[in-house]
Amino acid sequence: MAERDAVETAWRIHAALADQTGKVDAKAGFALTLESAALGAVIAFSGSGRRLGQLDGGAAPVLFWLGAVLLGLSALASVSVVSPRLGTERGHDRERHFVFMGDLRHWDPQRLAEKLADTSVLDSLTRQLVSMSQIAWVKHRRVRQSLVLAVGGAVSIVLAWLLG
Repeated sequence: MAERDAVETAWRIHAALADQTGKVDAKAGFALTLESAALGAVIAFSGSGRRLGQLDGGAAPVLFWLGAVLLGLSALASVSVVSPRLGTERGHDRERHFVFMGDLRHWDPQRLAEKLADTSVLDSLTRQLVSMSQIAWVKHRRVRQSLVLAVGGAVSIVLAWLLG
């Protein structure tokens, strides 16, 4: 009974992690939309005859280019969040793990049915929980980095505009 409870709890944790990962992906998509719009505005307002396109000497051009680079880096950070992570670790034993789709795709359906009938899923599930947690943690950190870079880039460009 204790193992059944552990498996049930692990599946609940798995569902919570999947939900958290989906939410951070949505945040990254939103951040990427804002960052792309900001980059588009910077390009539009830096054309000839526009104030950002006529920055001469001093700190203004440096701040402008710094801001543009920061906005570009923020967009790349957002893209890195939503980019799929499909690899498995080197030396990973697929015969013992059958929760991750990357492992399941290598299984013969009959062999998998036999394995599920005579093996506890707890080992494979807990390994997947740790992996999902690591991925979710990195995604959350990258979204935060993306937003910080975007704010820094926007502030830098506004300062360039004010100085220009």
